[in-house]
Amino acid sequence: MFHHDWHKIDAKLIDTRIIGVVGGADGSPTFSKYECVVEFTMPDGHPTRLTVKAPPIVVVLPAIGKRVPLLVRPDGTKAIFDRHNPRVNVNRVWKATEAADKARFQREMRPPDRPAPDESTRQ
Repeated sequence: MFHHDWHKIDAKLIDTRIIGVVGGADGSPTFSKYECVVEFTMPDGHPTRLTVKAPPIVVVLPAIGKRVPLLVRPDGTKAIFDRHNPRVNVNRVWKATEAADKARFQREMRPPDRPAPDESTRQ
């Protein structure tokens, strides 16, 4: 249940599909439930493709073709998203995006650099 002996593996996201939605009652937001095809190599060198369900509200999926962190059963028959990894954890992705946006906005708020005065025009 706690996946203590599972392998941490970086996998390639091959494809995704929506398999349902959650929420939406009483005007609350809806969130899509995704099933993903991932491809990875087990520690013994065996290439594997599995389907993995992405828990809504917890995991942010990158674009197809990008790498995703997984926890994989030692026999390679089951995998789950490593939802504590900052690359897919919704809270950590949101905080990183917010920090990057703030830094970008601060850069844009700086006054444009003025050229240094030419030494030959000084008196």
